[in-house]
Amino acid sequence: MTKAFRKNDLLIIKLGGSIITNKREKFKAKIKQINKICKVISELNKRMILVHGGGSFAHPIAKKYQLNLGYKSRDQLIGYSETKIKLIELSEIILKALKRSNLPSILFLPSSFIIAKNGRIFKIDLEPLKMLLDLSIVPLLSGDIVPDYEKGFSIVSGDQIATELALKLKAEKVIFGCDVDGIFTKDPKKNKNAEIIPIIKPSMFKEIVKMISKSSCIDVTHGMLGKLKEGIRLAKNGIEAVILNLNNPNNLKRFIEGKKVLCSRILPD
Repeated sequence: MTKAFRKNDLLIIKLGGSIITNKREKFKAKIKQINKICKVISELNKRMILVHGGGSFAHPIAKKYQLNLGYKSRDQLIGYSETKIKLIELSEIILKALKRSNLPSILFLPSSFIIAKNGRIFKIDLEPLKMLLDLSIVPLLSGDIVPDYEKGFSIVSGDQIATELALKLKAEKVIFGCDVDGIFTKDPKKNKNAEIIPIIKPSMFKEIVKMISKSSCIDVTHGMLGKLKEGIRLAKNGIEAVILNLNNPNNLKRFIEGKKVLCSRILPD
C-alpha cells in the first residue's frame, strides 16, 4: 500500500557534489557520508525527488574534453561517454545506500527526457517520473549532459534540474545540501568574519551577488552563485529554496521538523 501524501507536499533535495564526493580526488565518493544522508532522507516520510551533483566523478572529465562548450568535434564524444559512465556509477552508489535504508529509488537519466537550448532546459517529459512518484518511489537524478538544440549537447546542472522539476511539479520547497551553512557575506572558508545571510529575497539579489563574487574560492563562488540564481527563480514563483549544510545530515531532518537550523532561506518578496 502506498503512503497517503498531500499532492502539494513534494520536497526536492539536491545533494551537492562537494558533500557526496571528495573534489580533491578524482572518482572518490564519500561513502560513509552518503550512507548517513540516505538514512536521514529515509526517515523524512515525504514525497521526494533527489538530484545529485557530479563532483569529482564528472567535472574532471567534462573539463578535459571541454564539454561545457557544447559539441565542437568528434574527439569530445568519448569524453561524453566517459562522463555518463561516471555519473551513473555515482548514482548507483546513492541508489544502493537508499536501498540499505529501505527507501525504494529509481534512476532517471536527464539526457533521456530533457532537451536544452543554449544550456537551459527547453523541453522535458515528466509523465514517467510523475507516475512512479505517485507510487511512493523516489526518483533519483543528477546533473547531466543533455541534447541541446543550439550547441549539440550541453551540461545542465543539478541545481537547474532541481529548480525545473520544482516549478513543473509545484513542489513545496527545494533544499540545496552543500558543505557550508548557507550564503555568507564573504567566503566562510577563508574569512572568519563572514556572516550568514539567513533570509534572502529576490529584491536583495544584486546586493548579495556583489558579496559572494568577492570570494576567492572558485568552487564556492560559482556553486553558490548558481544556487542563488536558481533559488531566486524559485522564490519568484512562490517556492521556498533552502541552502543548508549536509556535513551534519541531521540538519535536514531538523529543518523539515520545523526546528531551528543555521541556513539560508530564499523566500518570495
